[in-house]
Amino acid sequence: MQLEGVISHTSTIATSTLIAVGTVATFFLTAVSAYAVRTLLVGRRQDPKLQRLGGTMLLGAWFMEAVYWSIRAPGKLFARLGVKPDTLTITSLVLTLAAGPIAASGHFSTAGLVFLIGAAFDALDGMVARETGLVKRSGAVLDSVLDRYADAAPMIGLAVFYRFSIWQMLIPLAALLGSQLVSYVRAKAESMGLNLPSTLMRRHERVAYISGALIIAPMLSPVLESPLGAIHPGTLTIILIVAIVSNVVAVRLLLAARRGLDAADAESEAK
Repeated sequence: MQLEGVISHTSTIATSTLIAVGTVATFFLTAVSAYAVRTLLVGRRQDPKLQRLGGTMLLGAWFMEAVYWSIRAPGKLFARLGVKPDTLTITSLVLTLAAGPIAASGHFSTAGLVFLIGAAFDALDGMVARETGLVKRSGAVLDSVLDRYADAAPMIGLAVFYRFSIWQMLIPLAALLGSQLVSYVRAKAESMGLNLPSTLMRRHERVAYISGALIIAPMLSPVLESPLGAIHPGTLTIILIVAIVSNVVAVRLLLAARRGLDAADAESEAK
């Protein structure tokens, strides 16, 4: 009976993994294909926000344009239906928070899919705000704060799942710390009138890495087995990359912010 239970649980996880991977793959293939046709016919769509963010090592500028372009249609639909941007922000939070307990229960792929859908709603709130002329600083503050909760949810879920092993549990916690610091240092500098350069591990890139770690990486577990007793080593490897790079970026942003603020203070004193 115990063996049957293990087989049933494994089958359930495998099924959810296939569904999640299939759903995500279908969306991105459709988005990229449609945007490629659009690019050939009328050219690329220039988005001020994407031009400001720029591409990353993982997400090229063209790919990001394709994803944002593909969700403009639901964004316009929500705007016409009178959906408030804050409603979409809170919906995004609810979905991303749900990814935490789902990941903690071991259903990584389902958690990744829910997290990715939640992140899409987070992108939609800004689009709806611009479409309806409801761009407000209060909305931006709400969005920024709730993003921190959303970023934390899957990492806390993974930490709970890996609670049986200190070193495995520390990896998502280190990624959580680095992710929060990247956003905090940038926001703190901007509050002091200093714009820091675009770097690795901006939020959209972290979403891609974390979603990939949850949705795709578990499929490699049968091949990678369990080195050093690691469960889902592919997932841990990607989250470890997020942890290392985000903390390094946070320190570099801190140093850049100090240099920029010191230069601004020296220029002000000279006047």
